[in-house]
Amino acid sequence: MTTDADVIVVGAGISGLKAAADLHENGVSTLILEARPRTGGRVYTERATSTGNHYDLGATWFHSTMENPIFDKFVGEWYTPSDARYDDHNVGFVLDTATGGFPDGCNVGPIVDEIKYFASKSPSDETLQNSLLSYFKSKKGLLKEDEKKYAAALYKFAELTGGCRWDMISSKLAYGPFTGRDSFNTLGYDKVLEKISANYPKDQIKLSTVVKSIEKVAAGDADKTVVKVTTKAGDIFTAKYVLVTIPLGVLKLSVEDPSAEGAITFQPELPKAITDNFSKTHFTTLAKVIVEFDEVFWPDNDKFLVLSVPQDGDIDESSVYSAAQLDDYSAAKPVKAFDFPCLVSNFNVVKGVPALMFLVPSQPAHQIESAENPEKYGFELIKPIIEKLSGGKPVPQPKLVLTTSWGSDPYSRGVIAANAPGDMLVNDALIDGFGSIRFAGEGPVYEGHTCAHGAYISGEREAKVILAKLGKTSV
Repeated sequence: MTTDADVIVVGAGISGLKAAADLHENGVSTLILEARPRTGGRVYTERATSTGNHYDLGATWFHSTMENPIFDKFVGEWYTPSDARYDDHNVGFVLDTATGGFPDGCNVGPIVDEIKYFASKSPSDETLQNSLLSYFKSKKGLLKEDEKKYAAALYKFAELTGGCRWDMISSKLAYGPFTGRDSFNTLGYDKVLEKISANYPKDQIKLSTVVKSIEKVAAGDADKTVVKVTTKAGDIFTAKYVLVTIPLGVLKLSVEDPSAEGAITFQPELPKAITDNFSKTHFTTLAKVIVEFDEVFWPDNDKFLVLSVPQDGDIDESSVYSAAQLDDYSAAKPVKAFDFPCLVSNFNVVKGVPALMFLVPSQPAHQIESAENPEKYGFELIKPIIEKLSGGKPVPQPKLVLTTSWGSDPYSRGVIAANAPGDMLVNDALIDGFGSIRFAGEGPVYEGHTCAHGAYISGEREAKVILAKLGKTSV
């Protein structure tokens, strides 16, 4: 049986583009099928703004820059070191206190470092909230009340890195290992996509092509199969191998809701080694609110960490708090400013634009996405934070507001992995693959897990695996 390509890549995000580019470079015929009308996946740089300034609505930073191959290429080969900026020179903390900061003499950094170590050595995996209380109990009165309250606020910042509320996420997986500083991409992440796919034929990328099913079929030879890919429009493509690079939140629909938009069904069904682990790997969303003003009226910090100080009832050492269902806020009251932590990037410092970018965790993200007017709602949600970090100055109307909608996007259904207590970091069975069906993305990878460079590494890995299976040696 003839095939349309040696390899079909489903998804034109970083992992798919990297794998396809490497395979093409080694003489392997490839075809990329992408559901969206653009490449990039969760990398999207908005350049068509009313103010003429560009903003990344997806990936923004180079994380873990001590072991980040995209960062190394960006500053050493593709562009110049001045096009990336470490944005941790002057970090401000913003709290809903009289001064807007920590009380005088309250240094909680060493305490939080100790809490992280305590959680990492604990024999049980508790929620982030309960791990904090276990630590407090172990100190037997050695900590002052202010130290406990504000250490809790800083520790709770993992609601952002872990995606969900602190009574939902694993204390062992909420904080990853430190593998280098973060660096801000000042040019826009679409410039990374351009370099990765520079030598890949554009006519071998089919956009607005939604894949509905992937099926292994006999190739005429008893011992051989090809993989048939059927699209929503009814088009059929065949290949020797298929590399699936869709986000975990979409991949899980093959079991959880096969009729949903973006869902892909598999024949034969995915092995239980993969699907049994779906309940141990979760996916959630984050959101950005970007506000651009006519002029700057806030301090010149590189960025601000906005902390949520817990209520006394949330850190009662005599209690054990029940773990809430991950990412389920159906019974929760809507949050307001300072009920959640967020990161605020000062674009005036990092790229010379009078704008602030707020990165918020899943509960406020869901509220923003479900609002009738997300831009208006998002601005009103974070406006009290702007007032606080600017020293109480009146906040003028912004001339531009942008918000994101990755959680409601049917082809992403979220942004990052989230881990409940007892979850596994990576579904290893996805790395093992399903014969001629392979998987890549920011999820099925350890190095750079949940990050753009993790997607890149996984795409590179899968290209090497497929080349070996085809009997080719990579150049």
